[in-house]
Amino acid sequence: MDKKRLIPRILLVIYLIVTGIAFFAKFDTGVDISTTWLGLPKDKIVHFLLFLPYPALMYTAFHRQRGIPSSLLFFMLWVVVAGTVIAGGTELIQGMTDYRSADINDFRADCLGIFVGCVAVTVYGAISKKW
Repeated sequence: MDKKRLIPRILLVIYLIVTGIAFFAKFDTGVDISTTWLGLPKDKIVHFLLFLPYPALMYTAFHRQRGIPSSLLFFMLWVVVAGTVIAGGTELIQGMTDYRSADINDFRADCLGIFVGCVAVTVYGAISKKW
């Protein structure tokens, strides 16, 4: 195993575990995320922020530099596809629980976080020429 990718992969696993807990655990903390912040629903902000680091973690854990721009774009396409499947799966599973609900707007916020993260990683790759 590539030693320099070990820590990013461990961080990715920790991220996936924490995200899974956030999406599937039953919280009775009294924290109200049904209100808005700067005019945006807080729960949508949480969904966006939970998926925002996913592309960067995938990039550091798995992307191999090949010296051509299309390799990063192709990799980011697969990150978007995999992230969308994960986001959709979490919403479907939440809809099957009696303490959570599936919401298309949560899915949209998840996908927006993935997309913004992918754009940021792609811009970073272009600027640093780490194609």
